[in-house]
Amino acid sequence: MKLAAAWLLALAGLLPATAGLMPGAFAPAAAQRHDFASTPTTLPRTVVPTRYDLQLDLDPARDTFGGQLALHVQSAAPVREIVLHASGLEVESATLVDGPARRLLRVHADAAAAQWRLEPADGAPIGAGSQLIEIRYRGRVQRSAEGLYRAEHRQQGRPARWLATQLQAVHARGLFPGFDEPVFRAVFELSVRAPTGLEVVSNMPRTELLRGRGGDLHRFAPTPPMPSYLLALAVGRFDMLEGEVDGLPLRILTVPGKREQARYAMEQTRRLVPYFTTLFGQPYALPKLDQLAVPGTREGGMEDWGLVSYAEELLLFDPLRGTPERQRSIFTLLAHEISHQWFGNLVSVASWQEIWLNEAFATWMERKAAMQLQPQWHGATRRRAEIEREMERDAGTATRAMRGGAVDENRVHEVFDGITYVKGAAVLAMLEGWLGEAVFRRGLAAYIAERRFKPATAGDLWFHLGAAAGRDVAAVASSWTDQPGLPLVEVEASCAGGSTLLRLRQRRFMFAAPAVDARWRIPLTVARGTLRRAELLDGPEGRIELPGCDEQAIVVNAGGEGFYRVLYAPTLRARLLSQFAALAPGDRLALLGDSFALAQSGRQTMAAHFELLALLPQVADASRAALFGLAGQQLAFLDEAFAGSALQPRLRAAARALLAPELARLGWSPRAGEDDESARWRGELIERLAAMDDRAVVAEAQSRFVDMLAGGRRGAPPSTRRAVLKAIGSQANDAEFRALLSALHGADDDEDRWIYAGALAAGRDPARARRLLAESLAPRLPPNTASSLPGLVAATPGLAELAYDFSLRHFDALARLTGGGAFGTRHWLLPGALGNSNDPAFARRMVADQQRLLGAAGNAPAARVAAQVELRAAVRERESGRLGAVLDGWAPRR
Repeated sequence: MKLAAAWLLALAGLLPATAGLMPGAFAPAAAQRHDFASTPTTLPRTVVPTRYDLQLDLDPARDTFGGQLALHVQSAAPVREIVLHASGLEVESATLVDGPARRLLRVHADAAAAQWRLEPADGAPIGAGSQLIEIRYRGRVQRSAEGLYRAEHRQQGRPARWLATQLQAVHARGLFPGFDEPVFRAVFELSVRAPTGLEVVSNMPRTELLRGRGGDLHRFAPTPPMPSYLLALAVGRFDMLEGEVDGLPLRILTVPGKREQARYAMEQTRRLVPYFTTLFGQPYALPKLDQLAVPGTREGGMEDWGLVSYAEELLLFDPLRGTPERQRSIFTLLAHEISHQWFGNLVSVASWQEIWLNEAFATWMERKAAMQLQPQWHGATRRRAEIEREMERDAGTATRAMRGGAVDENRVHEVFDGITYVKGAAVLAMLEGWLGEAVFRRGLAAYIAERRFKPATAGDLWFHLGAAAGRDVAAVASSWTDQPGLPLVEVEASCAGGSTLLRLRQRRFMFAAPAVDARWRIPLTVARGTLRRAELLDGPEGRIELPGCDEQAIVVNAGGEGFYRVLYAPTLRARLLSQFAALAPGDRLALLGDSFALAQSGRQTMAAHFELLALLPQVADASRAALFGLAGQQLAFLDEAFAGSALQPRLRAAARALLAPELARLGWSPRAGEDDESARWRGELIERLAAMDDRAVVAEAQSRFVDMLAGGRRGAPPSTRRAVLKAIGSQANDAEFRALLSALHGADDDEDRWIYAGALAAGRDPARARRLLAESLAPRLPPNTASSLPGLVAATPGLAELAYDFSLRHFDALARLTGGGAFGTRHWLLPGALGNSNDPAFARRMVADQQRLLGAAGNAPAARVAAQVELRAAVRERESGRLGAVLDGWAPRR
């Protein structure tokens, strides 16, 4: 996305950090409270919907469906036509019911805009006030997870099919003609005719079931007013696990035979609903909560009100094969989607510009829920690696503002990204730390209560938080939401008059020097020993006075919650390194992340970072796995940057020197009483070490694979199964490749398919990679797995060009598998096939191909991947002549 220069303002001056806004400081226009008249829409705002009475004729055996719609609208003034969204629908009839008269409507379809213009055939205008439009139409069932789609699976060894929906962001218009934009909330009353013997579920409870020769008619209670994209339904044969919490009926729907695998999700749902009820100060608004485990088609989860849907492998848990990490991921996704029932559904966004309000808050809430309900997971340290990845992107040239203006419908996918989810959640955590948890919660509850059943903007939220806090929250928040990038805080310290004086200076942190600087109002958490202070740096420079002068380490961004980098003066950094093992876990992670980012940008050498890496074995507490995991992430980046160079083998030797003793310490098999982190870290270590050519690890994995095939007990417990298979795949011979491919074809669920696909894609043999790529175009795999194979292969060193050429030759076929791509799946086909390249020429070729095939809609994904390639190339060029000397003598300090 093109960055708006207006947000990049240069500042000057000096005031203490707590002194408030200075002349010349960043002062974005305050986010406005919701106003329908000024909300950006593609449809005219003169006519609005109030109610949809929708009847659908659905049969999973058919690839088409029929629809009848009675659409109630309100017109502010007489109009010549009514404009609706409609995509891929064929109109059979359209009538305006005007009192006792019925007026024929001519429908002018604009396929490019996905719109119908409904114009009275008699040429007279449509009057003001309430109107009723009746439409009969037909549509098509999709193969990919958008609109109304088919979900194929196997039932007792035979093919079976569901129908399900994914209407966010712009796919409701493929199910029915209507006002398919978030600001247009309306009531939906749904009826579905389906073959006898099949079940139908939707947002609301079923109120009536009418048997008939042409199938059964299922009628559902009307919904509260809601955006079109939250309508949901599913048709098929389900197993149902039922429960309740505080009188609220709960159900989890699965394919037949998998009901018992829903018990963990049900248990956690019963904990999460009361938690969010208390947090938001509002009860759950609907009379039931269903959750749907969709086989073989969809990815992720979708918060449809009262009928939440998930990819099957992300919701179900088999106690015989599942891992603690799987439980953690299920809980996290449940918390995210269930929180949306309040923040996103009860209160919805006014436009796609504000989608961060939904997704950032749900991401932040999933973390709060885990820390409250699952404290043994050490969530605060685990999430730092995710924040590090997004900070790396935000420091590049291909970033964007969270709120960057009106969003083009053809590019909605661009705002469903890490900037929205990860950076947004980090910003909210900073704001909560600055305001205090109680104040933040009080403002949040007031926001939910006032905007209940209504659209909202950032301005609405800042208003209520500001009222609760008595502070100008909008001014602080807007500096993070309305401009791209992140700050670097430079810290120096001196002792004067018995006090420590910290001198702070901020500037934009980028891997390439910014053409124009920017400023933020930064909520800081400063710590020294037991002292902890919340401060606000709202100018280019500031000062903080701490009592006393001693040699204790000073930490800025204490706890590691802040979305900013810190550059310590040499004496402060030396003090931090000398006391590294004694620092708090979050402080160690933030220091490790900042150190690597500073080396990537050239502000310090990579040698200085390896000095810090050498200290990691000295840490012995529960955060050790997260710390080593972040280090492994950094070493993987360097491996990619120096791939194909003479330095790569020496880098891999250093990685093995750091990580192999960790695997030796943990052992290959779980131990009685070990924590979840150890089990997760063991699997990650096996994967990392196999990728770094650790021969002993690969040999052990091969031995265990032989035992697995023979049905032995030594093979791989659930916590290491994925890692062992991937290690096997990385060095697979023909027989092992065939065994893994046969397992992929025989897999009955998505979890196994992804495990075997990842293992096969890790192989380094080009001929076998071509064989695997051919599976993308064969009909044996679900579309989500099939379309992902080129990207999985491209991630293997040396195979990116092969995968890319395949993706380019078969782009149209792969794009059909991904569907229209409201979330940008097809837009990632070519960028994803670039793998972990460090060749800028390859990246430029991809950008040109992407532009030729997709136009402007593909620019953002192409630019993001190209920026990553440029960063690897820049680090390689800068460090090639000096990193070798460091690696030759480097060893961890144990």
